Amino acid sequence: MKRVKILIGFLTLSFCFSAYQLYSLISYRTIPLEIKANPNYRISIDEKNLLEEGDIILRRGEGFVSSVISNLNEADYQISHCAILVQKDSVEWYVIHTVSSDLSDIDGVQTEKLDRFTSESVDSTIVVLRFKADKEKRQQIAERARYYLYKKIPFDNAFNIADSTEFYCSELIYKVFLDVMESDVFEERHQTNHPNFLTFNVFLDNRKFDIIINHQHDKVTRYFKN
Repeated sequence: MKRVKILIGFLTLSFCFSAYQLYSLISYRTIPLEIKANPNYRISIDEKNLLEEGDIILRRGEGFVSSVISNLNEADYQISHCAILVQKDSVEWYVIHTVSSDLSDIDGVQTEKLDRFTSESVDSTIVVLRFKADKEKRQQIAERARYYLYKKIPFDNAFNIADSTEFYCSELIYKVFLDVMESDVFEERHQTNHPNFLTFNVFLDNRKFDIIINHQHDKVTRYFKN
């Protein structure tokens, strides 16, 4: 039932993919549909020392739904989810992200420890990106993410970026950046057939982001736009 409800949400994105295209992507991609997370998967201590608040973390989650999302990327990299990194008491790292209640005990914007986030990820799929702005702006990104955590914004099962009362995962980042930068950082989506759906490839743009951690190596760098 959980799978069906979320897949219905994807199918409503008819402006993005036809049913036939979706079926083709699911059926013919070489990346397996069912891959389990590695409960021992972690970012190393040295890598954690590279992190800053406001960084964006990407991953491939386990299960059928994550596999479908990852396959929709039409690329070799494996990404099905994103979050914003924040730190508690200047010691422990957390993420702020949004997840449907069909996949989580909480519906919508929520937080969890970074180590748990990585343990729920497919091995060697973590990528961390840093927005090219001064540290003060990136700190504002983290603070704005905390604001939406406090507001308990529900998950957007319609995947409609035009509706700011609910957020899907990349929509949360879109809205945070829109508030902080006071402009649409990802306006290139308007040049696509799915302007209301923010795909993960918008983060792979070296005009806007630097790669801080990349466990997928050339699977990501080959798509990183110049």
